Amino acid sequence: MRPLVSLIAGLVLVASAPVVAADAASGTDLARTTVASSQPARAEFGAGPASLAELDGRTYYKLDGRPYFSYDATPGGVTEDHIAIINFAAHAQTLNVYPVDAVNGANGGFSYQPRAAARTQVGAWLTVLGTNSAGEITVPPRTTTVLAFDLRVPTNASPGDHVGAVIVSLTGLARAKGRSSLVKFEQRLATEVIIRVSGPLHTQLTIENLHASYSGSLDPFASGVVTVTYTVQNTGNVLLGGTQQVSVHGLFGSSGHAPRLGPVPLLLPGGSYRVSTKVPGVLPEIAVTTTVRLDPFGLRGDINPGLHVISASVTLWVVPWLLVAVVIILLLVIIALIRRRRRRRTSPSGRAGVTQTPEGVKS
Repeated sequence: MRPLVSLIAGLVLVASAPVVAADAASGTDLARTTVASSQPARAEFGAGPASLAELDGRTYYKLDGRPYFSYDATPGGVTEDHIAIINFAAHAQTLNVYPVDAVNGANGGFSYQPRAAARTQVGAWLTVLGTNSAGEITVPPRTTTVLAFDLRVPTNASPGDHVGAVIVSLTGLARAKGRSSLVKFEQRLATEVIIRVSGPLHTQLTIENLHASYSGSLDPFASGVVTVTYTVQNTGNVLLGGTQQVSVHGLFGSSGHAPRLGPVPLLLPGGSYRVSTKVPGVLPEIAVTTTVRLDPFGLRGDINPGLHVISASVTLWVVPWLLVAVVIILLLVIIALIRRRRRRRTSPSGRAGVTQTPEGVKS
């Protein structure tokens, strides 16, 4: 499997936002967060997957370099694993440790539910051991503590990918900028847990609500911009992202492409990602077709059968009205000139009449 984000720093507020900074420890699988606030003391902690190691005949648990927890499981399966929690500070820290479900965030990437949210997926399948009744653990200064957790996949778990996280967090008080009152906040580190439950796999991204609009100038020979919006929906049951291309083709052969269009992030099953982009340099060629093309991908190392390129198109009528008006005026002028010429050809001097005989003269 491919690393997504080994540890993700997040913030959950009970009131308005305090001043907070989060930094990841460079070059390691361990994240370190720093709270910038005039109220609490500087707090630093990290977390990551751990496993048994041996040194000088002694076995112990240590960080093992895994970027996240990943399992292939069957319904009803049970396993145990470990998470290391590191206190970088020179004083003891009491930290919260608890599992949560993953959801798609506003930008399409993973986000994790708050502690109080109902857990129905991975967050409900995990049980962290070794904390007190409040789900807390006190870690001595500059010390690593390792906790075990149980994973129990329900017998009715649906096939495909399920995602959650083990959260390690610090709750404190800080003074929000411009306010005199203190606000309560929770600063979180999330170590992802990705579980693939055995069974039929469905790999399917769909392009929905594709819409295009054109904006240009009165000059019928000047190019304009096509604005394209659509939603990418993961209608399968595995984690999927995709590279994307947006192209525009005019009725008379012109074409354009959306520049700097990044990939669709990995979406949870049922997740969606909203895209809005612009294609410049499009001529008003009466009929302009916009095509979106997606090339899906999954986690590196996953076997995802049935992946194939998908596309969707919509045709936009782009009429150069000024040019149409000029053409209509020219046609009207031509019609008027033709009618005028016909009238001249049917003048009185050219009409057929009756020949009259002078009175009294017999013909």
